[in-house]
Formats: sequence, C-alpha cells, structure tokens
Amino acid sequence: MPWGLRSIKISVDGAGITRFGGLVLFQQFCKSIGLRRFLQTYVRWPAYTDRKFHPADLFLTHLYAKVAGLGRVESLKTLKLNGLLPSLLGLPEPPHRDTLRTFLWRFSGEDLRQLRIGHDRLRTRLFDFLGPVYSATMDMDTTALTVYGKQEGATLGYNPGRQGKRCYSALLSSEGKIGLSLDLDLRSGREHPSTGALLMLRSGLRKLPSTVAASRTRARADASFYDKDTALFLDGEGIGYAIVARMTGPLKNLVSGLRFREFREDWGAAEFRYTPTFWKKPHRFVAIRHFLKEEDSRSFLFRIRDYDYRVVVTNLDLEPEAVWRFYTDRAFQELIIREVKSSFAGAQIPTRSMLANAAHLEITLWAYDLVLAFKRLCLPERYQNWTVATLRRDLWCLPGQWVRTDNRNVLRLPASFRHVDLLHHARRSIPRLKALI
Repeated sequence: MPWGLRSIKISVDGAGITRFGGLVLFQQFCKSIGLRRFLQTYVRWPAYTDRKFHPADLFLTHLYAKVAGLGRVESLKTLKLNGLLPSLLGLPEPPHRDTLRTFLWRFSGEDLRQLRIGHDRLRTRLFDFLGPVYSATMDMDTTALTVYGKQEGATLGYNPGRQGKRCYSALLSSEGKIGLSLDLDLRSGREHPSTGALLMLRSGLRKLPSTVAASRTRARADASFYDKDTALFLDGEGIGYAIVARMTGPLKNLVSGLRFREFREDWGAAEFRYTPTFWKKPHRFVAIRHFLKEEDSRSFLFRIRDYDYRVVVTNLDLEPEAVWRFYTDRAFQELIIREVKSSFAGAQIPTRSMLANAAHLEITLWAYDLVLAFKRLCLPERYQNWTVATLRRDLWCLPGQWVRTDNRNVLRLPASFRHVDLLHHARRSIPRLKALI
C-alpha cells in the first residue's frame, strides 16, 4: 500500500495565490465593456471623504464579492488573503469591511435614485448587446427578506415559512425571455404588493427596448398583483396579461360549478366571464383543475374534494390551456428570485438603514445582470443556462497563482482543469465586445 506524505514543511510566504483563478474572465469582461468608466460617467455617487478609494472602486468591490459568492460584508475580510482580486480591481489593497459598510450607509434617497438611473442606462445597453428584441414579457413577483435584529422598516408581515419573523418585502420585475431585471423595490414587510404594483408595472414597461411595441408586450404576475387598476391599465395599453386571481367566495362558488375539458391527464380547463367586486366590466377568466393523487402532499390555495383549482384573469386570445402554459413559464421569475436572494446574497441584509439595504440590493441586481450578460455574450449556447453557482464551481473558483515573468502577468491554473476549451472560448469572445460608452 503506497504511503502518503509523511513530512510536510509549512511556509507562510505565498504571494499572488487565489482561489478565484477563473474570475479573471469576468474581470476581463467588465474591462472590455468599460464598466468602470461607465460608473464614473453615469452614476452620481454619495458624498464620500475616503481619499484611498473612489466610490466606484467600493461599488466594484461589493459587486465582485457578490459574483465570487463571498456572502456577507463581514466575509470580505478574506480578500486580504487573496492575491488576485485586489490586482484585478487595480487597488493597492482590499478595502476594509467597515469602509465597505460605510459606503452603503452614505446612500441617501437621491443617491439611490441616481444609482438606479445608471442601472437603467446599463440595461438599455445590455438589451442592445443581446438583441434585437421585438417582443417582451414582463414578469412581476414579490418575496420576503427575513431580518434578525431591529432594522429600519422591517416589520411583521407575510413571510412564508418564517411566521413571526420581521422582514422586508421586495418587489422584483424582469423581462421573461432574456432574463434581465427591470426593477426592484424594497418596502416594509407589512405593505401589500398590490400597493405598488401599478407603479412598478409602468416603470418596468418604460425600461423595455423601444423596438418592442405594446401589442407585442405581455405581463405575468401572481395573485399578489391581482388588482382592478392593474388590469384596467393593461387593457387600456393593449398589453396582454395573465394574472392569478385571488379566490374570493363568489369566485369559488362560480368555479366549482364549471364544466372542465381535459387537455392532459389529470388536468382540465374551463373559461368564463366574470365581473369582480368594484370592477367596471366583465373580464375573461381561465380556470384550471388538477386531480390530486394520494402521493400528492402539497398545500393548495383552493381545493374541492380531490381537485386543486387555480384561476387566471387574462385578455389573451388563446385557448385556456395555452393561457395556463404561458403563465406557468413565469417559473423562470422564481429562479431569478432564488439566484438574487441566495447565490448573490441579496437576502443577507447588511445594515440597519433601509436606504443602505436598498442600495445593497441594487448592487446585487447589477451583479445579476452583468453575470447574465457575461453568459450570453461570452459562453457557447449550451453553457448559457448555467446558474452562477455552476459558474463558480466549474469555471471561476479555481486555485491559481498570479506571477510576473518576463515583464508579463501570468495566471497559473491547475493542469487538470477540465473546462480549458470553455475558458479559451470566453477569452476569444471578450475582446470582441463593444464598450458601454
């Protein structure tokens, strides 16, 4: 039987050592599109007196940390042990975690608005890069961000799985085909999503490419956005929509008496016209019925005997089952929320200030959009559906050593790296990218 290593000498004098060797691809992507220059040109930053770091440097440090998966602000102290990331950012040393948290605290309401305006400019350019776009689908959803402590604006509210815990309510909208974000609003946990649904809808529609006509725009949302004003606005603009209806008593009685046509095993569909309370005119509703088997142990919003019922209000000229299939494609929005909350640490609230936490979430959304653009523009098509967790595992989180030989910067990666072809493909694609400005 072979022996393992029996004598090991430890030397603490390594330089240029990193566990994010592949992250240089994302840095080259950001450099190729001119992200730093874009930030310095189009974003008005909070008043900041630190002479060592420009606010754009602190923003990029937050962004790279999220892309790398470092998590909470406290975890950024590990950057001191990383020999590559400070060099990628062009900094003499990584900013202290207190400096990074203070940067978030400096955001006022106007500063946050300016950061969002800069993000809107970025989205416009990314739509151009990823286009042309002639049709679009706007998805809206809400999620709870649980907090532990006494953060400003955090209250008891709708918090599935964490009842009794204080939380924020975050409204997120995105373009359902490409996947780019459109808007994010952080509110108190007690506020109902329908309170700001119409404002978010108007804001998101303005951010879609100008090449998309209203007749080629559709909207999808869950029952949180079921509202008279939202439906009337979409009808008036000629925008198709499918929104889950809240199951009120009259609607339950009406649905239970319908005749359903089976379109798939254990699934049936029906449609009807109905005028909800305080609505001005009848709307088309589509009801879907699903037969529940013994092994199905899920919880349901509306169940009669052995059937689960769901109802969608719509103005789409489609068969009932086609309306339902269109709506179920909104599951991509759930994946975006999971990415933003978990993979990009959006749910890890860093401060007690609500404006600082909103700035933290806005930076998270910048990171999400840039990673999406990197996948679409730099990777082959069969790799573009990778999540950021897969990117980190298979491409970015590589042991490496940055050295300088013959007056050249060299990054040494493991000889056994199995995605060498993917790495070279990305390196060839990055120089061909256009700059943001």
